[in-house]
Amino acid sequence: MRIRVWIRGFFGFSRRETNAFLVLLPLMVIVLFSEPVYRHWKLRQPLDLSKDQRYLDSLLSTLTFVKIDCVSNTPKFTKPNSIPSDVSFYSFDPNTLSEEKFIQLGLSPFLAGRIIRFREKGGLFRKKEDVAKIYGMDSLWLSKARDFITIPSIPAKPKSLYPTEKRIYATETFDINLADTIQLSKVYGIGPGLSKRIQAYRDRLGGFVSMNQLKEVWGLDSTVIKALERKFFIAEDFIPQQINLKSLKTEEIRHPYIKRKELYAIIAYSKQHGEITSLEQLKEIKILTNDWLEKVRPYLKME
Repeated sequence: MRIRVWIRGFFGFSRRETNAFLVLLPLMVIVLFSEPVYRHWKLRQPLDLSKDQRYLDSLLSTLTFVKIDCVSNTPKFTKPNSIPSDVSFYSFDPNTLSEEKFIQLGLSPFLAGRIIRFREKGGLFRKKEDVAKIYGMDSLWLSKARDFITIPSIPAKPKSLYPTEKRIYATETFDINLADTIQLSKVYGIGPGLSKRIQAYRDRLGGFVSMNQLKEVWGLDSTVIKALERKFFIAEDFIPQQINLKSLKTEEIRHPYIKRKELYAIIAYSKQHGEITSLEQLKEIKILTNDWLEKVRPYLKME
């Protein structure tokens, strides 16, 4: 309790702030000292050099010690000649030569087996330089064997004397205003949920008059919209469901473009100026912008 009283008096903390400080203090100590403690513990662990030792042993197996000074008795590492002196080269094709023949020509069994595995996987040497691409290839052996490598020219695939006819597959398209959820789901990226959402928004609008209206459907990205534009169309003679301005009533209007603000403005205008006889009269209503009028025009009628 004394430390709580001291902290509150020294820092001016409230009781809640004092409790939080006492919780954070040991956490800060742990964070500050964890890295030095871990580093100290890590340095005391024995090093595992078994992998490095095996790698060094493999390197040492290819070297030999040669004394170059009898007084200093200092050894020097030199790479032994990997090609026996009694090897006589002859013309050979690396695409057909057997593993035993490679070894007889002075190539190490390991590299000979690697070439055979390369060919078994479908690899093919098309020119002499391709042999050097084998991983770990002995450059000394290759420099001596290069003049004896003979690779027959691989004939190119003959061209057909008769031009092949390109097949053009017709893509089936659908009317976006008549399509059901199954047809909409055939588009890549549209599942059952999105297809129902497209259909529901189409019904609320009264039909699509432009493919750009698909951008108003929540959840459709530009890639899916482009796919829909390739798969669907809008009939040229299509007339959407229209709202009669002469019988306009508040409770009957449920359209995405006509919000309560625009609806009340139209009703108030008709009460003040009488019956609306043309759509051009709507331009006199100040809150109705030209963009809104152009967007909603296909869905209004005067009959």
